[in-house]
Amino acid sequence: MSVDRERAQVYAAEVAAFDGTDLERVVGVDLVRRAIEATVAGEWWPGGVVVVRATRADARSSATHCSLGDGSAATIAIAAPQATIATGAHELAHALAGVARGHDAVYRRACLDVLQVMSNLDRLNGRGMLHVDQLADAYANADLAVGARMWPAPPSVGDAIAL
Repeated sequence: MSVDRERAQVYAAEVAAFDGTDLERVVGVDLVRRAIEATVAGEWWPGGVVVVRATRADARSSATHCSLGDGSAATIAIAAPQATIATGAHELAHALAGVARGHDAVYRRACLDVLQVMSNLDRLNGRGMLHVDQLADAYANADLAVGARMWPAPPSVGDAIAL
C-alpha cells in the first residue's frame, strides 16, 4: 500500500475552504446519505455503485472502502460527528477516483467535480463564492495540483442538486 503523502494538506485545504460554511454544518447521516444518493442517481455520475451507511455509534470518522475487488462498487460509512455535506463530497470523491489513490491529484479533481454537483452557493460566510471555487483556491494556496479528469465533466454549477 502506498503512502498517502498529501492527506494532511488536503484536509487542511478543506478546512480553509469550508470552515464556517453550510458545508461544515452537521446535518445528520440521513441527509448526507440522501445527498450522496441523489448525486449517484443523477445523469452525471460516472462512477460505480455506491452504498452509504452509518458507522457504528461510537465511530468518530467516516471512510470509503471498495466493496468489490475491481473497484466498481464502494461503501461509504458516515460517522455522526462528521455527518456534513463536505464529508459526503469528500468520501464520494474517493469512490469516483478510486480509494487506492488516496488524496492525490486525481482524487482532488474528483472532489471538485463531486462538490460541483452536490453543493449550492455559500450563503453563510459572505464570500459569495461557489464552494467548488473555494476548494480550488484552497488547493492552489496549498500548492496542491489538480489532476486531469478521467471521466466526463460535471454539469454546470447552475445544475447542482442545491442542498
